Amino acid sequence: MADKAAIKAARRAKFEDAWNVIRNELVEYAKNNNMPNDAVQWFTRSNLEYNVPGGKLNRGMSVVDTAEIIKGRTLNDKEYLQAAVLGWGVELLQAFFLVSDDLMDSSITRRGQPCYYRVPGIGLISINDAFMLESSIYFLLKKHFRSEPYYVDILDLFHETTFQTELGQLIDLISAPEDHVDLNKFSLEKHSLIVIYKTAFYSFYLPVALAMLINERGREENPKNVRNEPNGKKRGY
Repeated sequence: MADKAAIKAARRAKFEDAWNVIRNELVEYAKNNNMPNDAVQWFTRSNLEYNVPGGKLNRGMSVVDTAEIIKGRTLNDKEYLQAAVLGWGVELLQAFFLVSDDLMDSSITRRGQPCYYRVPGIGLISINDAFMLESSIYFLLKKHFRSEPYYVDILDLFHETTFQTELGQLIDLISAPEDHVDLNKFSLEKHSLIVIYKTAFYSFYLPVALAMLINERGREENPKNVRNEPNGKKRGY
């Protein structure tokens, strides 16, 4: 049991090390665009560090784990970095959703600390910060995958999953508005749609599909087939 815990901790630590590389790439991009120091510090400390690396990281690490399962071996350094970039792309997407969702829902806390928009001095700046979290994904994809034949497929997958999640968020918001709860607007069918569209696509389907795209063996099987299989639908893929 202790060995399993140690292995899990080591895998997380390696994934977090990749975040340091990725974060520095984002910071360098801001600096290279002549952003003033206070803007760079805001982007780094206020936004990226507060919102991205503090969760369980299950979604992001699933990309690495799935890539290794498909290959049947440990990833080499180049393969690991590619998988980790995609994994942190999923975590950036999660952060974008959570910052936005907390603001829409007027939530108080997230992960045991104040929701980002409630941090003193943040407020509605969190709207632009959420946009920057999402845009960071596409900067990283361009930097690391532009020359790959499956680059457009990765872009399409992130865009499609984002739209699907936003559709789920819409159903959630109009089914149970904070200021006027009407249970007559709610149903098991809507609940199922919210679970699948707001959470399942980006939490379960996206990491697996990304891992398939960066593996030749995985690309031979269209990643969308995973989502469309009967068992996939039952699980909310």
